Order: sequence, then C-alpha cells, then structure tokens
Amino acid sequence: MGQDTKIMRRYIDPSTGETVVEVRDLSFLRDPSHPYGWLRRHWLHHRLKWILRHSDRILAADEQTAFDIHRFYFIPSERIAVRP
Repeated sequence: MGQDTKIMRRYIDPSTGETVVEVRDLSFLRDPSHPYGWLRRHWLHHRLKWILRHSDRILAADEQTAFDIHRFYFIPSERIAVRP
C-alpha cells in the first residue's frame, strides 16, 4: 500500500460527498524499465482501472497523466481535470 500512494490517492470530498481520485504518476505503464515487476504493474493497472471507473471525479497531476488516463483506461477527457 505504501507504494500506491505515490501513484494515486482516493478520498471522499467532505463538501460534496463525491469520490475523488488524484492520479500522480502512470510511468509504470509507459516505461518498461520501471522498477516494478510484471505482477506488480499488472495488479496496479487493474486496481487503478476499477477505481477510476467507480469514481465521481478524477484529478490528474499534469497534462501527460491526463492523456495517459484517457489512453490506457478509456476514461472520457471530460471526466478528467488537471490540478493547477
């Protein structure tokens, strides 16, 4: 669980009650030389896929992360906001 906090953070917004997911880094999907092994990348991919599909709001750390969420998980761009 400790390594997952570097990749994403999931919480419930106290003002609206919506489930929010902040995605910080998806380099484990793009970079084959990433230190995670195949099994860890596979597990992270499927866990993040489920979380993204069942969240109300998605926040990306930057434009590249937003593009990767759309590209790898087929989430509509309208559901993804980039943090300032």
